[in-house]
Amino acid sequence: MRNSCPPKRLALAAVLSISLVGCQQADQELPFELAPGEGATVQIGPAGGVVSLPPSFSLEIPANALTSATAVDVAQLISEPFPGDAGVPVPGAAYDVGPVGTALSAPATVRIKVDPALIDVGTEALLSVAVRRSDGSVRTYGGTFDLTNGMLVAQVDELGPMAAVVSLDAIAVIAGLPDSLPGGSFPLPPVPPGPVGPASAPSFGGVQFTASCSPEERQCFSSGLIRVWADDVVTDYLGENLFLVDGSVDVDLEFFDFDVNGVPTSAVGSLTVTGDLRARFNSTIATYELAESSTTGETLEPVPTSLSLDGGNVMVFGVTTSISGEIIEPNYDDEANFGIDGIGTSEMLILRVETELEFERSDGSFDYGMLVAYLRLRR
Repeated sequence: MRNSCPPKRLALAAVLSISLVGCQQADQELPFELAPGEGATVQIGPAGGVVSLPPSFSLEIPANALTSATAVDVAQLISEPFPGDAGVPVPGAAYDVGPVGTALSAPATVRIKVDPALIDVGTEALLSVAVRRSDGSVRTYGGTFDLTNGMLVAQVDELGPMAAVVSLDAIAVIAGLPDSLPGGSFPLPPVPPGPVGPASAPSFGGVQFTASCSPEERQCFSSGLIRVWADDVVTDYLGENLFLVDGSVDVDLEFFDFDVNGVPTSAVGSLTVTGDLRARFNSTIATYELAESSTTGETLEPVPTSLSLDGGNVMVFGVTTSISGEIIEPNYDDEANFGIDGIGTSEMLILRVETELEFERSDGSFDYGMLVAYLRLRR
């Protein structure tokens, strides 16, 4: 089972609830049901089932993941090297799993035995399970890794060749919090409007800033699109060796209705940031799923809302709505520091997004920590 704790609130500032006891991965053995061999095929239907290749691999498909009986097969991947664009493959930890491209309605649990001696010191937290899709693209999935028994455990939502890899798309979380961004002057829209294409034309004739990447697009995080800091509470609980991996960023914000001072008074758009926070507890690498997703206005489809600047560097959105449908009232979790830097003849908007983490003590009380992300949006 994936070792993650879901966020309690999804908005411009989300809350992640973490219980250090309940989230730790217990030692597990592979659920071997077959004798050792070079490959295996098992008919698995709506009731679910397990296919394994002792002593190093198993795939547990839950009930209702498949709608009809399917011959699920697994074999050691020898003849064709696993593509390394999603990470550095671990020697001997790649498997053919089919039918390739089979989608699962519920995630399956994959367990791969990895020799810790094959992993460079300091990169244990970057271990992921990579799945090669039918179109040749690669998707990586975070999970847990037990350094005592070498068990890498993750959940996947499709079948295809699988391998243990050390993720290349990762950023180290910085200990301590950054200073507030200094703000900046919004560029006025061109008058008359300059040439625009159908895909990038601002809807309201304003100034648009965007950023986008996904786990299928390599180097999403390590490209510098996002930086993350953690305060002392977070590092006291999770340690300072923290990484954010396997992420996606999708932000599209347009600012318009500029006043006489060139300050926008309206905004429309959406913001989504996801990723896996990796931390090490003694001999176990654990994964916590982080997610932020908001739109402007009172619907899940972005609609214009009011915008004001507080102190010159804090954008206050009138109303935002989380992806779960929760409306965030004005002046509550709808603020963001910003800064605007020039890049050649264009500009870059740096947006500060905060996420609160909730840690449960043994006595039932709570501590609260904070992650701060800087997102780099381009005009």
